[in-house]
Amino acid sequence: MNDHLGKEPPEYGEIVFEINRSPVSLQSKSEKKNEFKDFVSSIVKGAGFLLSGDVKLLIEWRVTEQHRYEHASAYDVDNIIKPLLDSISGPDGVLVDDNQVQSIECYWTDIYHDPDEKLIVTIKYVSDEWLPKEGLEFLSFEGNLCLPIWNNMKPEHQKIFIERYRSGIEFKNQALEAGIEYYQAKLVMPIQRVFHKGRLAGFKITSATDRLAEINNS
Repeated sequence: MNDHLGKEPPEYGEIVFEINRSPVSLQSKSEKKNEFKDFVSSIVKGAGFLLSGDVKLLIEWRVTEQHRYEHASAYDVDNIIKPLLDSISGPDGVLVDDNQVQSIECYWTDIYHDPDEKLIVTIKYVSDEWLPKEGLEFLSFEGNLCLPIWNNMKPEHQKIFIERYRSGIEFKNQALEAGIEYYQAKLVMPIQRVFHKGRLAGFKITSATDRLAEINNS
């Protein structure tokens, strides 16, 4: 099932993978949440891509009914979501940031006498909204808006990207200042969505101004 985590995401817009262990709760101790994150990261970090658009998640927790009904320590399904999202987001995950999540369905199913709990995670996405991980970094523009670029691109190609990104952002800002509605103004932006700098922990972020100066001076 985890063969969806290859070099590129499936073209049909759906990833399914298994996490063969019990979840942790949002209220769990940091040590326990970190151990869970490391375990999940070991599963998803091999993916050669990051999904970059809005996604929909389906989380199935397979656990025995007896544990759910007869133990006060059994987690509520709403409390297992955030630790899981944190574990699949970032440079070693399959999402850039968990603010890409548009909707979530989370439920448990009885596995009867099987003692081994597991999570089945399904992510649905637009098939062409993804980024290769290799060489990926982000350029920050005005307003702390960041867009992806790849350091293995030729400098002249990076320059074209930067200038076009910057032009789009400037035109959008000018349109907003002129009273044009946001959804019309953003049409001059690139199709690739922006990420706020505060949501890119762990990624390399470089000022677009500094990168352009570096290219022009080389």
